[in-house]
Amino acid sequence: MTKIELELDQETYDKIQQLTQTHHCQLSDLIKALVEQLTQPEILNDSFIGKWSNDAELVDKMIEEMLHSRA
Repeated sequence: MTKIELELDQETYDKIQQLTQTHHCQLSDLIKALVEQLTQPEILNDSFIGKWSNDAELVDKMIEEMLHSRA
């Protein structure tokens, strides 16, 4: 493990403290989750359907229902 030192404004620090209490985790867990989320492929970050891109049948059904309701 590598240790880092951060300087944060009080508002950010308070938010971090609240998050660690809410999620019952350590600051390192929050940082890890943030890095994992920010390094997801763009399609997952920017596309609503991208969240279900591994389930082609579900995406097809969603699109079919959207098109049907517009008709």
